[in-house]
Amino acid sequence: MKDLERENGQLLQRWLKKMNEEAEKMNEANQFYESALEVHAKALEFQSGVVIVDKEFTPMNNVPKSITFPEAGTGTIRTRGKDFGPVIIPTAVIKKITPHDGEIHSIASSYDGSMFATGSADKTIKIFDSTTGQVKQTLSGSIQSIMHVSFNNTNEMVAGASNDNAARLWHLKTGRIRLTLTGHVGKVYSARFNGDSTKVITGSHDRTIKVWDLQKGYCIRTIFSFSSCNDVVPLDDEGTTLVSGHLDNNLRFWDVRSGKDIKELTGIHLGQITSVSVSPDGAKVLTNSRDNTLKIVDLRTYDVEQTLHSDGYKTGANWARACFSPDGRYVAAGSLDGTIFYWNIQKSKLEKTTKDHIAPICGVSWSPRGGQLFSADKDRTVCIWTGGLSSGIDYIKDFYLEIYIFFLIVILLRFKLML
Repeated sequence: MKDLERENGQLLQRWLKKMNEEAEKMNEANQFYESALEVHAKALEFQSGVVIVDKEFTPMNNVPKSITFPEAGTGTIRTRGKDFGPVIIPTAVIKKITPHDGEIHSIASSYDGSMFATGSADKTIKIFDSTTGQVKQTLSGSIQSIMHVSFNNTNEMVAGASNDNAARLWHLKTGRIRLTLTGHVGKVYSARFNGDSTKVITGSHDRTIKVWDLQKGYCIRTIFSFSSCNDVVPLDDEGTTLVSGHLDNNLRFWDVRSGKDIKELTGIHLGQITSVSVSPDGAKVLTNSRDNTLKIVDLRTYDVEQTLHSDGYKTGANWARACFSPDGRYVAAGSLDGTIFYWNIQKSKLEKTTKDHIAPICGVSWSPRGGQLFSADKDRTVCIWTGGLSSGIDYIKDFYLEIYIFFLIVILLRFKLML
């Protein structure tokens, strides 16, 4: 009797193990299918310009989303995570406009990707619908050229840095100036909100960085930066640490509370730094420079991880701004001849180039939606880029390939179970 019980237990263990193996295979098949649906949804999204969100996954042919069996002797349940589709490199221009009466200096996407803004030598900021390219608002009040624009995290305000030594905040609901930040004695080249929109950080030609408390309405910290500041970015939501790029080719990190520098990286560029960006995961800093290279700096070690350059790439302005893609896998930058360069930083190589501008590009901004990029040049032209037809076709091809693989796996599994 004991031998029979032991054999029965062994058979049960083997059966449970076999069921778990089959469950794993079926889960893998379902994962292929779910991934294919996501890929297909992204293809449709970027082709139509409509964002598809919160689509519930429905397994095919009544196959459950996840099959689990208790492990023999453990009673634990296996679960499966979710993968997200990749960002599409925008390659096709869907809208080309000339909205300003003067040279464009800056372009920036809103945090939700529904809008973008441009700042110009005509002393105005224009707000656009990112899908149609139509001008929604024109913000005025600056006395001289707008050098930089940025949105706050709720997309309710826009900051504009100006050559009149001031920065201004506009409330988009009213289109009126909420605050004028005066105190610099030189042109203001950069104005950015911190993560919770309680402060604005400005960088100026007067070799200072100022931190402004928006509730109090005045400057709470002035940092002497030793060199003209071309760009400055907060590294945390509170805005207690900053990174800035300068005319003297150096990159500097600051502690706002003490007003002192944490780290100074000298010699990383041979020309002035024109822009500074932080990666979506907050782990890296991207610099663009007049030496026609871009650098990626690891924030943990302050080491230069990568140097991005390519034949034909030349930085087109002292304020030319590059950007990361929303997933942090790519870097985009505009060149002197109107070409946009895309580097794959995971593979450390140039991925693609696109060209529709004929004048030097002053800035590019990748939409958080992933499939759009906005670019502006010195000849007042703005382009809205999407993944384009070819990219959409590639995604649809991938979708049908995934479906084919799914069906093949299901057929093989069912055939095996019949045996």
